[in-house]
Amino acid sequence: MTSPDCNDWHWQLAHCITSHEQLSHLPGYISPTAEQLACARQYPMLATPFYLSLAKSAAQDDPIIRQCLPQPAECEDSAEKDPLGEREASPVPRLVHRYHDRALFVTCGSCAVHCRHCMRKRVWETPLPPPTDAELVACTDYLRRHPEVREVLISGGDPLTLEDDNIARVLDAFASVPTIEMLRIGSRTLVALPQRYTDELCRILGNCGKTVWLASHFNHPQEISPEAESAVLRLMRNGVAVVNQTVLLKGINDDADVLAKLFTGLLRIRIKPYYLFHGDPVHGTICFRTGIDAGVKIMGQLRKRISGMALPAFAIDLPQGGGKVRIEPDSFAGLAPDNTRMYYDLEGCAVLYPETTIANPHIS
Repeated sequence: MTSPDCNDWHWQLAHCITSHEQLSHLPGYISPTAEQLACARQYPMLATPFYLSLAKSAAQDDPIIRQCLPQPAECEDSAEKDPLGEREASPVPRLVHRYHDRALFVTCGSCAVHCRHCMRKRVWETPLPPPTDAELVACTDYLRRHPEVREVLISGGDPLTLEDDNIARVLDAFASVPTIEMLRIGSRTLVALPQRYTDELCRILGNCGKTVWLASHFNHPQEISPEAESAVLRLMRNGVAVVNQTVLLKGINDDADVLAKLFTGLLRIRIKPYYLFHGDPVHGTICFRTGIDAGVKIMGQLRKRISGMALPAFAIDLPQGGGKVRIEPDSFAGLAPDNTRMYYDLEGCAVLYPETTIANPHIS
């Protein structure tokens, strides 16, 4: 990160790390095994120099390195490549309509970092260029026929790796649909490419004619940087608020202390923790899954330590379009002998909760 051009987002993307050998200057570097190299051929490595600069060493247990270094286990599982059934829920190219009031639009296949736990790892195999005008017209025509859709999630790949004119073209297309109230952009660039948030991009995002939210993707407190904080401030000055979606990752953030530091750190830089996801059962990602019980246990620990503002919802995404389900530690402790409800407090003790009500004279 010594080049005078390293603060330019184009330079960052042009100088992405794509091989193990490019990490050899970091302390703790270990030459890759033949199995790791084979995995890298199936699921290539990709990370901006900025993202790699967040690593403390090249050791394979560093949370940054672990998220972008190919591991043999990624090529050994037998999971499906599209278990959530996105292809089956796509009425027109690039648009996925699984939920009643919202749809997802896949902008491109490019990213600033290839997250090893990526839920769309299948798209790494076939490059996806920016959408054509004809594809955007087909999507907006569909949305006009489905006025129940009030929100479009703009995803990828990573939509913010596109040039400004392409981003503006996508936003303008969906903003032209009268029944669309909100656009949500899913992006990892606040983490891996905060240089992308130029004044011009933030102006485009904040002035498209619809409410725009950015859904960021921080997984570890090591990813919170001064550059990300500055980018959030530029977004907020243009009316764009930021929420965060974290994936629970084995050996990376499956620890209450780590997640408490992450979620409170995000609040500090004005990002609201929104979801903590249990990893989807996608081919090439199973080695990162913790099991649902581990997530529930961690959520129980977090409830004792951090405020509700910092606490995201723990959720799973059901296969074949079943949708997101929030999973909470069980708080109902049963009924006392007199049928009074009991709930567990933060220490796990059952506490009586009398339900005293007053009759409303206006209700018969």
